[in-house]
Amino acid sequence: MVQLFLSLAQMAVAVVLSALSAYLAFYLFQWFTRDLDEWEELRQGNPAVGVVLGAILISVAIVLRPALTINNAAWDVGHTFFFRAMLAEALQLAVGLVLTVITLALALAFFAALTRGIDEVAEIKKGNLAIAGLLAGVVIGVGLMVGQAVEQIMVLVSSALF
Repeated sequence: MVQLFLSLAQMAVAVVLSALSAYLAFYLFQWFTRDLDEWEELRQGNPAVGVVLGAILISVAIVLRPALTINNAAWDVGHTFFFRAMLAEALQLAVGLVLTVITLALALAFFAALTRGIDEVAEIKKGNLAIAGLLAGVVIGVGLMVGQAVEQIMVLVSSALF
């Protein structure tokens, strides 16, 4: 019965923090595209904006997924187990979210610096799906590569606290 409550509480924490992560990922995209009104572009049906924004959300999910796993093998099962598990999950997701936003922001900035001949924001605003696909690949690729490192950090966070 305790495991059922733990699973339901983990799901609730994951839903709340996932929504927060999606919201912050959207603002990461807005930081990268300062001269672009993303909501207006989405309302007008600009597929390039949707592709890049969707890729950022997928990348955030890839990186944060390991934060939902709590290493509780060394914990004593008792009445505080439930609250310790929730605290560990929330803390892991918070740390993972910060690392994800920083990593994706750095990757986008670095990629933009390397491709000075292309104004990615202007191309996305024009609806250029080729550039959007390229940026989506960069963002998802970074998420896949960074995900393993974030998973190791999550294990360290959990073991250091408990």
